[in-house]
Amino acid sequence: MILSVSRRTDIPNYYSEWFYNRIKEGFLYVRNPMNAHQISEIKITPDVVDCMMSCGNLLRN
Repeated sequence: MILSVSRRTDIPNYYSEWFYNRIKEGFLYVRNPMNAHQISEIKITPDVVDCMMSCGNLLRN
């Protein structure tokens, strides 16, 4: 699995402590944006995650 950590929010910049804690715990919760009552637990241990990707926004003049 490829874990994209900046699709919705700049997680490394604003939530790095939270993200590091999630990595240590080995899971995180994700709320379905189309159904706020549906929350999924996602396993993010090395046996599941192949790589983590952080994409910043590109600014153009």
